[in-house]
Amino acid sequence: MSQDLKAILREMDVLWQNFMICRAHFPAVDDTTIGHTEVKTAPFYEKYGLEIYFSFGEPLTKDRQSKINDIGHWINQNFVIRLYALLESHHVLSKEINIDFKIDGSDDVDLIRRLRNYFAHSSGKYDPSNYRHVETLEKMGEYLDKEIQGIQDFPLPINTLLEPLFNGCKRYVEAKFKAA
Repeated sequence: MSQDLKAILREMDVLWQNFMICRAHFPAVDDTTIGHTEVKTAPFYEKYGLEIYFSFGEPLTKDRQSKINDIGHWINQNFVIRLYALLESHHVLSKEINIDFKIDGSDDVDLIRRLRNYFAHSSGKYDPSNYRHVETLEKMGEYLDKEIQGIQDFPLPINTLLEPLFNGCKRYVEAKFKAA
């Protein structure tokens, strides 16, 4: 395995680990936690050794729950932006380097590219009047195996979208570097 391939895979793994640590500290907080003063992070993070408890000085309110979830979504968006930046910095793709759709993981890279453009160059909100947004949301729906409707933000669930996209990007990187 080339040094370049080892370097990008190592950087991708560090990005994922840092992302998991950040999200474990800002997990999605559902309505069942409203009124509680202690909340445990989601079980998903335990497989990364991140069993975290949050203690609030006063019971969790709907407004605070909403803010915590907004921060988590913002972290997810930033993960997408940073993942794309890694791919670009290692010359996997760019404005001049197209995605090779014959390589396994190319659809994952394409979805990361699309989302990165929305998050880095606009509000990151879903615009149903933008045909590119509609097309991207349809691709996400195919990925998630469901139709997505009535949203304001692009859905970014970690376990069913971001983790599989990340793994697809790794497959793409490995195949592209080995083919070079």
